[in-house]
Amino acid sequence: MTCSWPIAFLMVVAIAWSLVLASDAPGSAPALSRELRTDLVTKIRIGSATRDGVAKLLGRPWRTVHYGDCNAVEYQELWEYWGHDVRGSFKLTIEFDDAGIARVVARTVPAGGIVVLAAAPAPESSHQH
Repeated sequence: MTCSWPIAFLMVVAIAWSLVLASDAPGSAPALSRELRTDLVTKIRIGSATRDGVAKLLGRPWRTVHYGDCNAVEYQELWEYWGHDVRGSFKLTIEFDDAGIARVVARTVPAGGIVVLAAAPAPESSHQH
């Protein structure tokens, strides 16, 4: 069975976030070293922004996740940030490909809603098994 990368991505994000949200107490957010500025999130250029560029723009992530498996469709590294705006608290997730390029930015609220803010197509891969 094959499916397009957006569908595979959404399935992976939904599973990952259900595990993450299940482990977080409702209404609690980790202590922030600095407030996430949502205006800076719009400056992330999906498909060209690097890990270093994102770190300079947003600071260190609250949490990083490394999957380490070898599926070229799924991204291997996630950076998570906590933010707050007029609608309440949320997690911002940035997914990086194996080359360290930002490919997906998504926002998740504690109630479980996931919104993909920006996504770039997967790069052509020469990876083979």
